[in-house]
Amino acid sequence: MTKNQVVLPAALLGGGVGAAIGFAVLARKVRRHRTRHLDATVRKAIPKRPRRASRFVAEALTPLGKWYGQMPAAALVAAATWRSRGPRAAIPIASASAAAASLAWLLERVIRQRTPPAGRHSPTEPSFPSGHALQTGAVAWATAYVLAREGLASPARAVPVALIVPGVSGLAKLWLDRHWFTDVLAGYLLGGAIAASSAAAYELARPRRRARLPRVIAKLAR
Repeated sequence: MTKNQVVLPAALLGGGVGAAIGFAVLARKVRRHRTRHLDATVRKAIPKRPRRASRFVAEALTPLGKWYGQMPAAALVAAATWRSRGPRAAIPIASASAAAASLAWLLERVIRQRTPPAGRHSPTEPSFPSGHALQTGAVAWATAYVLAREGLASPARAVPVALIVPGVSGLAKLWLDRHWFTDVLAGYLLGGAIAASSAAAYELARPRRRARLPRVIAKLAR
């Protein structure tokens, strides 16, 4: 195993751990009501009565951040990747999708929730962290990484899509006044942690080139 084959997975895992720690710090601040000013400032900057057309678009994007929206899409991409590059490239995409859906479901039940913005349908419905930001971020970022590394999509195409999809999904909830800004930020942090972990697992599973024998040994072996 070469130095690069160790450094890259370690860096990805470090990024994932850093994102998870960032989430823990943010969750603690939210629990202690230290993000109220930031959330209120961002909320004031967003129009309270979006037009009917923009509201329709924001509502139409809702399935992207739900398990029933992202998991079938991720499964299709993973299946196509499996057929083209095998399970080594497909499993990280599928695992990121499953991990994101499972974590979103779990956190809704174990985290003590705060009062959501007025636009949320039910004041008791969980809002922290944003499941939409979590699931779209994890799947989009893990998928873009694998596809780019496999040469199935150029970085010039994969990166913009990986930024736009979770960005639009998370911001749509702010536009509809159903999440606080820190709800969305927390979702992105967890999504990044999952995506980084999946990318690290992918790198560790990549086939390694055999080290070339020194010329002297190679000559003797002939």
